[in-house]
Amino acid sequence: MIYRRDESYRFAFSQPIPCSYTIVGIGGTAIQSNTANGEIMDLSPQGCRLQSLLNIHLEKEVTLKVEFKLDEGFAQIITTGTVKWQKRKGLSHYQYGIEFVKDDRLKHTITEELKKYVKR
Repeated sequence: MIYRRDESYRFAFSQPIPCSYTIVGIGGTAIQSNTANGEIMDLSPQGCRLQSLLNIHLEKEVTLKVEFKLDEGFAQIITTGTVKWQKRKGLSHYQYGIEFVKDDRLKHTITEELKKYVKR
């Protein structure tokens, strides 16, 4: 497992945030998979921990497009990221560490949305 001790913060949700995602790249080749549902367990401006029923094989680098909204009335966040690790959780769930593409506007949006989420 990769630890991100240099991150400023990582917010762990008491109730996971629903999301949808598609696989958009495998090993540098662009693809377009069907949309799958998952849950965001924690979030930082640099990435997230995503949980899903889907077992994504990581023999090659996998890129996902992830879409989520922290709650009703919040901004829709759409981003891409690379799967850095996978861990089986229970009998049917898998968790994935996703590192988002480097994008200052995305980092700002996530930071502001997390601030609103904590204050609600």
